[in-house]
Formats: sequence, structure tokens, C-alpha cells
Amino acid sequence: MIPYRIFPMFHLGFLNFNIYGIMFALGTLIAILMAVKEAKKRSIPKDNIYDLSFYLLIGMLVGARLFYVLFYWPKGMPLSFFDIFKVWEGGLAFFGGLIGAVIAGYFFLRKHNLDFWVYADIFTMPLIVGHIFGRVGDYLTGGHPGKITNLPWAIYTDNALRHPVVLYEIIGLFAILGIIYFLKKKNYFEGFLFLSYLILYSIQRLFLDVFRIESTDPRFLGLTPSQYVTLIMIAVGFYAIARFKFKKTQTEAV
Repeated sequence: MIPYRIFPMFHLGFLNFNIYGIMFALGTLIAILMAVKEAKKRSIPKDNIYDLSFYLLIGMLVGARLFYVLFYWPKGMPLSFFDIFKVWEGGLAFFGGLIGAVIAGYFFLRKHNLDFWVYADIFTMPLIVGHIFGRVGDYLTGGHPGKITNLPWAIYTDNALRHPVVLYEIIGLFAILGIIYFLKKKNYFEGFLFLSYLILYSIQRLFLDVFRIESTDPRFLGLTPSQYVTLIMIAVGFYAIARFKFKKTQTEAV
């Protein structure tokens, strides 16, 4: 069994601090700084990154909350219109945040006549690093408990030995980060890093959701809402890569 401890919210005077919130904020800050550094290498103004980051954050929060409310809201819990906006009480879904950020980023970049795929690649590694920080926050606060197991690396939470699902995801994200770092050196075409990340993380999440408990990750026809999204992401990712590769081949032939 892996030693495990959940860190509750702590207080400093009249201020309340949540470990997840701290890790989320720290991960966001580091991700933005990483994106600025990468943009500098490409001679892209840092103000573009700061402005885009603002829209990405808004899109992410809106998308993550709506996805959670629509698909993960606990059964039997009352839901009022104002409850939708109470993000400080928890309840954000990663894929909803990703979709919301992509939509917001797309419209911002289109408005300013900037290449979507260039900026998607710039933010790929920062996105993964920020995601890791968020999942560390989940792990420290007991988020996403797994199914009961007797495996030697189980953690004791919710009155049972369970799969450390969040720990699995953190390890997988580090592996994906390493793969993306390697692919970055290849420089196949703009958008390749982001599309590769979509495919790799979606495959990982497709399998990891098998170990999540249904009380926090409900099933619809046997799959979680996130698993349905992963299937779409995998298909879109492979289709886009094949299309880009075909265009590149045609260009080189000409």
C-alpha cells in the first residue's frame, strides 16, 4: 500500500486556502511563462501570449464548469441557476475546459489573423505541465477516487484500498510530456504537437476511466462522458494529422 494523506483546506486568519486551488493557480502561471518563453524563440510578441491566455482561461473555466454541470452533477443534489456559477465549491471537468479553451482561443486568433496551429503548438507543453500541477492538487485533496483493489500500490481512501487513478494519470502525463518534447525536435508541421497530445492523452484517459468509480464518474451506456469525448478526440486527431500530411506531400511534390 502506498502511504496516502488527504490535505484539507487550511486557514490563515479569515482567508481559506485549498491545496487544489493553489496548485491550479501555480500550474497556470508556470504554463503561461513557458508559453511566453516558447513564443520568444519564434519571435512572437509576448503580449500575444498574455492576451490569448486571458481568453483561454475564461473559455476553460466556462467550458469546464458547463461540462461538469451537464454530465457530472451528482444525482439527487439540487441544482439552481446560481449553482452553475459556484466554481469555488469545486466541480470542473478537464475535457470541458479543454474544449472551452480551444473554442475561445480559435475565435481570438481568428479575430487577430493569427495562425491557430502555431499557437496550439506553443501551448501544448505548457498545457501538459499545467495539467500535471492540477492533478497533483487532485491527488493531495483526494479527488477522483478509484475502484477497490488489493494491488500493492493501492491507496487507502474512502474507507477502502483503491486504485490511485490520479497518480496513474500524473505518471502518464509525464510520459506524454517526454514524447512531445521528443516530437518537438522533429518539427513535422504546425499543429502536429497539439494533435499528438490530443491523441496520446485521449488514449490514456480512455483506459484510466475504467478504474474510476461510478459515483463520481457516471456511466452512459457503459462509458463515462470523458470516454465519449476521447473517442471523438482520437478520431479528429488522426484525421487532422493525415490531412496535414497529405497537404505537405502535395506541396513537396509541386
